[in-house]
Amino acid sequence: MSGRLKLKLLVFVIAFFLGLAAPLIGTNHPNVLLGFGAFIGIVMGLVAAMAVERPEPLTKQFTRAVTEGGLSMAYQPIVTLDANHTVIGAEPLLRWTTEVGDAISPGDFLPMAKALGLETTLNGQVLDMVLADLKPALTGERDLVVTLNLPPEEFADPEKREALAGKVEAAGIPPHRIAIEVNEIDAADRQIRPAIWDMKQRGFRVSIDDFGIGGGDSEYLSSLNPDLVKLNRRFVSLSANGGPVSGLVAELVRLAKKCNGRIVMVGIENADVARRAASLGADLGQGFHWHKPMPAKAFLELLRA
Repeated sequence: MSGRLKLKLLVFVIAFFLGLAAPLIGTNHPNVLLGFGAFIGIVMGLVAAMAVERPEPLTKQFTRAVTEGGLSMAYQPIVTLDANHTVIGAEPLLRWTTEVGDAISPGDFLPMAKALGLETTLNGQVLDMVLADLKPALTGERDLVVTLNLPPEEFADPEKREALAGKVEAAGIPPHRIAIEVNEIDAADRQIRPAIWDMKQRGFRVSIDDFGIGGGDSEYLSSLNPDLVKLNRRFVSLSANGGPVSGLVAELVRLAKKCNGRIVMVGIENADVARRAASLGADLGQGFHWHKPMPAKAFLELLRA
């Protein structure tokens, strides 16, 4: 049940009982007024419920959430595919819950941010939250890495790259604890290549996301020496079916290994796919089979455990 529906039901119930009780106050004939009270209660409840039927547009709510700190982060751990399933890092995921409790998908609010001209502000907030949330872990002795997904237009801007590096340095976090994540097609874009090399020279790691979606230059990707190569979740899911598709996934793993990075299978939701990912040669895994996205506090507790 959505937060909006819960609110409407709560308002209706409260208004109904208030309307029901109102005629009974100060009278010795409750039975006579019971029907009238019920009628008043229903009317009041419907009117009150209608009052919350039309909340303000999501664009206004989202703008206020961005400007007033109404967004939050969740972190999905990345684990080794050996028997220990050691946590070696995490992918930060932006979350937004409206004021009436409705969880809005990033697939819905991220395009909204771009349309409203809030994308740069949002990216800055994500970086600030990640650095603040995970600073205890990213400044410790354990070699953790957090992937940071940036849209290509943000990543290609020298001033924005400089600002990103400055924030990481100001937080006292070694740059190699942050992996700049770009998808395969963007990473192969000639206009993006100088930006990737610049960040590598600054000490940041590089993660190639959505490897296998096609269109990337495998020779160039290999020359990047990315630290992480994430296989597209579609291929991970299909690999569980066996047959020719498994052969395709095995070939993608072979190509990914040419890039010299650790291979991450994402979207792993059960033990069978986890075993298949390991048998295909993947090094790391990410998915609900091990951990769902969690708040920073829970992630830090997981590391301590």
